[in-house]
Amino acid sequence: MCGYGRSWSWWRVAPSGYTYIGPCRCGTGPHAFYQDPSGRIVPAWQVYRWGLPPMPTKEDLKAELAALKEEKAELEKHIEEIEKQIKEKE
Repeated sequence: MCGYGRSWSWWRVAPSGYTYIGPCRCGTGPHAFYQDPSGRIVPAWQVYRWGLPPMPTKEDLKAELAALKEEKAELEKHIEEIEKQIKEKE
């Protein structure tokens, strides 16, 4: 058990800008999760042990956006291929 019999009520108080999501399946505080302002899911132990995780830089966001656009294009191409196969089998 994660809490070792102690009370972990501190984890329900969300840090500024964070939204409490809930505990993990064990149901104890150190494994609770928050959502940060950018939408990332952050475990409570990371927030309270080492401070808030660093926010992504503008360059990080641009790189992630480019990767997601590339993945989107690949998925759209794959969808078109599957739709074509479905039409051929009708």
